[in-house]
Amino acid sequence: MPDVGTLVRQRLADQQQALRDAEAAVRSGQPGAVHDLRVAMRRLRSLLATFRPVFDASVTEPVRSELKAAAGRLGRSRDAEVAADHTDHLLDGADIAGLDEEAVAGLQARLRLDAVASEDVVDETLASTRYAALTVLLDDLVSDPHLSRKAQRSARAYARKRLRREGRRLAERARAARVGADAVHGSGPRGGAGPSDDHAALLHEVRKAAKRLRYGAETASPVSGRKVRLVRKRAKRVQSLIGQHHDAVMTRATLRHLALDEAVGEAAAFLLGHLDADEQRTMATLEERAWRAVDDLQHAVDALA
Repeated sequence: MPDVGTLVRQRLADQQQALRDAEAAVRSGQPGAVHDLRVAMRRLRSLLATFRPVFDASVTEPVRSELKAAAGRLGRSRDAEVAADHTDHLLDGADIAGLDEEAVAGLQARLRLDAVASEDVVDETLASTRYAALTVLLDDLVSDPHLSRKAQRSARAYARKRLRREGRRLAERARAARVGADAVHGSGPRGGAGPSDDHAALLHEVRKAAKRLRYGAETASPVSGRKVRLVRKRAKRVQSLIGQHHDAVMTRATLRHLALDEAVGEAAAFLLGHLDADEQRTMATLEERAWRAVDDLQHAVDALA
């Protein structure tokens, strides 16, 4: 059975290569490449966080910080692109009876302009000296990860221990978000009010915790069994459901932004309001499903004990 140092070294090298491949794909304009680049960044950050005691934090924390900053800038571009695409899709499928088709075409044209503007953020990020410095830091880390004495421990036992810790982190964030849900929804998720920005942010924290748990389970996969694979599968489902919720939050923000524009006529604003209400109902359904998935995931983590 390998030690945990061998496990994390291999994961570091694999994800650095994934980042390089995704970066090359972004530069060549391949669809979905920005998403792949952000995923590689998140996996690297999660590795350095979940297995923090195995590394020298004075070396890894600057890398984590720069990965977070770069992924955040790329994330703003991704959110804008997803919201624009989703809103465009909603407009395509909407009942536009009584609405000037030119008005809908105008809304869609504005969305495309927003999407193009978001691409500039990606280009600027990858061309920056800060990103170049990050790649140097990452190269140094992969070549010499500065492992601690704990790197000599059994990979299987230590990885499961760290996954249980990530499970407790998820549970803490889930409790906070559920308190927020009770405050927003009153008697339950079918109460009248829509989710507040604060509640959406708390849900997003649950998603990030589930994501970190999933990536930790991926790292442990070479030395783990069925129980860890189940954690990985269930964490991915939580991530997916709350991710769809987050996309709906971004889409509603786009709809409201369009509706408040003075250039939008009353009929178009009315349509946008209806689409916004539809998205709110979708969010309520997604949240119900997400909480069931969170419970299933926590049961799977508990089984690791």
